[in-house]
Amino acid sequence: MNQIFNVIGTMSGTSFDGVDISLAKTNGDDHFEILYNLYEPFNKDTQDNLKLLKSKINKTDDIEDLKNTSLYSAVNEQVTNLHTKLIKQAILKSKDQINLIGFHGITLYHNAKDKFTFQMGDIDKIYKELNIPLVYNFRQNDLDHGGQGAPLTPIFHQFILNQLKNKQTHFDGVVNIGGISNISYFQNKKLYATDIGPGNCLIDSWCKEYFNVDFDKDGLLSASSKPDLITANNFIDRFTFNKNISYDFNDFSISEFRNLEKDMGIATLSFITANLIISFLNEKKLNKVLVSGGGRKNKSIMNYLGDRAVNIDEVDFDGDFTESQAFAYLAARSQNNLPLTFPETTGVEKSVTGGVIKKV
Repeated sequence: MNQIFNVIGTMSGTSFDGVDISLAKTNGDDHFEILYNLYEPFNKDTQDNLKLLKSKINKTDDIEDLKNTSLYSAVNEQVTNLHTKLIKQAILKSKDQINLIGFHGITLYHNAKDKFTFQMGDIDKIYKELNIPLVYNFRQNDLDHGGQGAPLTPIFHQFILNQLKNKQTHFDGVVNIGGISNISYFQNKKLYATDIGPGNCLIDSWCKEYFNVDFDKDGLLSASSKPDLITANNFIDRFTFNKNISYDFNDFSISEFRNLEKDMGIATLSFITANLIISFLNEKKLNKVLVSGGGRKNKSIMNYLGDRAVNIDEVDFDGDFTESQAFAYLAARSQNNLPLTFPETTGVEKSVTGGVIKKV
């Protein structure tokens, strides 16, 4: 029988908004009990510097040069300190001893072709301060075995979908709209997953450049205009959904939309995010999905998705913490030597576990 652990999972997404922490009891299989969630945003300087660091990375070789800069050292310390602070707060909330920490870190660069992924965060410092077994580097083993290294959360999405199915509530999959949109879905009773395309990354970039805000709160900016359908459909038509694929922010740019005035531009980008999802659902003959991630709060995106999508909050799962909860679940799977990724979810050669466990 798989051992149940008291686990803290962490997640800090590529929107660089802050750190999510979740405390759960789980065996990484059929038992998951959420106990506590916590979030704290990065200050503006840290956010801006994270974006600056990411903008300096165009290829794998850039990482080593970047790690030798004072800017990287300073931001890495800030990121590490905030994670450690919040993990300590979660420890104080726990009635039982913490057995395990699932630390994802901040992905600054991911390149499946080069079998390379890089997450920011000082593992040695976190472990030294907490002295609790720490699971990290979740993606590399998948990459080493021919996978895309992403998405990692499908096996947790499967748990959510099975829990709802047991309550006679059926969904075909879970779409996470973060910086990139990805989906976990069932077809012929098997679990599949892939990235779909840009989620919030282009919208956020447009907001920063043309509206001087970090994101489109509630989708209100996107709702102020109609999209340019010709531009949107020309972009959407480039995508095919016949294989596992993972995307990085660097795969997309707002440069090709600069001919649009700013209100129409942001409306067009929200339309693209939603209709890439709809195109995927149509191609795979999926009816209705749950939506997690920050994009579920964008009312323009959700309106475009219509009755094909339900906010995961409406079925008693907290969409703000789905990914940090997932990494608590994945840490337990790693400790129990259960597979994290599968040929159908990342394109890996065979089902493999993942994560490096730092312990005495």
